[in-house]
Amino acid sequence: MTPRRATLADAATLARLNAHVQGWHAAHYREAFFPNPDPKALADYFADRLSDPGCTAFLTGDPATGYALCQLQTREVSIFSPGYRRLMIEHVAVAPKARRLGQGRALLQAARQLARDLQADEILLDTWEANHDAHAFFRAEGFEPRRMLFRTTP
Repeated sequence: MTPRRATLADAATLARLNAHVQGWHAAHYREAFFPNPDPKALADYFADRLSDPGCTAFLTGDPATGYALCQLQTREVSIFSPGYRRLMIEHVAVAPKARRLGQGRALLQAARQLARDLQADEILLDTWEANHDAHAFFRAEGFEPRRMLFRTTP
């Protein structure tokens, strides 16, 4: 299975694929996520992201049942740290009915190739603490935790 690069014409597809992810996040983190964002606004969001030359999305399945949204991030050397050129996987999701069929692995492989093509030093992805199934998958794919955020109320 070979993911394909998304185009501006795929913005509505990305919005559709995002629905189950958004629902999961809203169920687990009600204070941080809306359960049902406006579909047109969501499609507009993805169209805007796809217009950014540093942003790449991949789709798997026909019709599409999985996607990854990747952003090239760069930072110059500073007094605090060396510079970097990294690929941030902001979203990676496969519809529940299509899981365990290799789509997630294919999406991460596409991201790895993109990182090599962009001469990135590393690949990062962001995940929420309660998403234990995703954590197991990411670890199996060679990712390891690097940083933690802690939260409290005032």
